[in-house]
Amino acid sequence: MSTYNPIFRSPITTSLASTSPPAELTLADLTGAPVIHIQGEAGDLLQTYFAQIPAKPGELVEVGEGLLARLTPAEFYLFGLSASASLPTTADLDNAFTQARRFAHATDYTHGKAVLRLWGAAAPDLLSKICGLDFYDTVFPSGRVAQTSAAKIKTLIARHDYDQTPTYYLHVNRPLGQYFWEVAWDAGREFGLTATGN
Repeated sequence: MSTYNPIFRSPITTSLASTSPPAELTLADLTGAPVIHIQGEAGDLLQTYFAQIPAKPGELVEVGEGLLARLTPAEFYLFGLSASASLPTTADLDNAFTQARRFAHATDYTHGKAVLRLWGAAAPDLLSKICGLDFYDTVFPSGRVAQTSAAKIKTLIARHDYDQTPTYYLHVNRPLGQYFWEVAWDAGREFGLTATGN
């Protein structure tokens, strides 16, 4: 029996953008970073893996090499900050749920999502052009996550600032990754948006 080892390729081609060193506003393709969707009675069990978990829906916390968001009281979204991020696997989590006799399940979304990172002081202004949410600091601060519509498609937006600079992780369905990149790129031209490799 042969082993199936698919080669992962991002759906995003950044050739339309000049890739350059980080500037004041950057957009990076992080597609391939691990993404896990967790549903069910799993909150207390996740504390065996992480020092803390988000207390309320809409909150986000850093967990080692990734971020853990609470979408609803019984729904979590775990994702890595890079393609090499070390996080628990779906098998690890499902085994823990089974052993604890919990009605919970983990699903690997890594190959089903396109992930972008938008970094820079003007990032809220760019997002306001393609999304109806209020990105003002007091409304959407660092540590916040929302499922919404951006560029007219379903998008998960998570804010986790880096060096006190607004930093957003944008998750869309993989087939729409190129479209979303191009919309974000077009919206960022007036702010001097540049592309980075990671």
